[in-house]
Amino acid sequence: MKYISRNGTAKRLSRLFGPPLLGLVIFAGSVPGQIVGGGGPAATDCWVAFQSTPAPNTPASRPKYLRCRDQDSVCGDADPTLGQCQFQVQIGLNATGFPNCTPSNFPSNSFAIPYTGPSFDDHPKHVPDFEPLQLFADGQLPITSGDTDLWSGPTAVSVVLPVAQTSNGPRFRTATLKLQTTLCSVPLLSGGKCPTGLPQDKDTFKLVCTPPLDPMTNQPVSPCTGITSTFEQIQKHIFDRKCSNLATCHGSVEPTHDLCLKPSCGGGRSAYTDLVNAAPHNFAAASDGLLRVKPGDPDQSLLYLKVLGGTRLSSPMFGANAYGFRMPYHNPSADRARPKLTAGEIKLLREWILSGAPATGFIASSISCQ
Repeated sequence: MKYISRNGTAKRLSRLFGPPLLGLVIFAGSVPGQIVGGGGPAATDCWVAFQSTPAPNTPASRPKYLRCRDQDSVCGDADPTLGQCQFQVQIGLNATGFPNCTPSNFPSNSFAIPYTGPSFDDHPKHVPDFEPLQLFADGQLPITSGDTDLWSGPTAVSVVLPVAQTSNGPRFRTATLKLQTTLCSVPLLSGGKCPTGLPQDKDTFKLVCTPPLDPMTNQPVSPCTGITSTFEQIQKHIFDRKCSNLATCHGSVEPTHDLCLKPSCGGGRSAYTDLVNAAPHNFAAASDGLLRVKPGDPDQSLLYLKVLGGTRLSSPMFGANAYGFRMPYHNPSADRARPKLTAGEIKLLREWILSGAPATGFIASSISCQ
């Protein structure tokens, strides 16, 4: 893959992707829309710049970041999926057009987006959509002050709306995703930070997705739209958002846990078949007679005990924490502490199990879609 600067000079063959591939040449010469610096010091703000589709639009007087409503095609949400926005984002190195900033020289390993790279695949702050941007910078560096307007090309970034369980039923909430970058004049320290006192460009470009509105009534669209059963609600509102959104978690069949929580896991398997009346692979839980989900009995369902955490992970035969870590994956000692499910989400799981864990239909519950 060859990256091309605005002045038409071939930058280099990417060390990351090998020989040029037909149809995958990225041209950094024509970057449409507004380019923003990300809020770093004026003297270094051109070192890393941002461009998006749609263009940055907030605040209106001097746009610095992007804010769109889910399902609003006028604003530019490119994803028809209810409950998430998708934008095109790219970064530029040594961008021109910043009067108070001069392009500079940068060595290898001087750029970082926090929580990118293989060691962070299961980290709660890892954003898979940011990986192409980190790889682009890694492939470009080192550069000199003469290497200007080096643009990554657009990459799709999704912003998923959280779902809150309220007394009036499920509701979407606004979500903000922050693309944070650091570019230093020398190689970064092991923690991805610039040595104290040296010039750097530390930026933030925010992507904001707000809940959708019905264009006819101007009222909020319910997360229950299109939901056909309580289990589908659990799948879309809990599993898809918090359990299987990373491949290294329950997004694929992993030998370490062999539990897939996606709608389809291949071979006739799904989250439902992997859970309901399925024996756990945890030795202590299996020895204690638990099932992953035992219809009608939350207290004998490992899924329910795992989302509760605490003392519920203790085995009467094998002692404290014999059932492993609380889920979503919570391992504070390894800096892998994900937030606990909300009280409403845990209640929904409990009531679904108490109701027999049906695959279809709605249970009688104030927080279940109907």
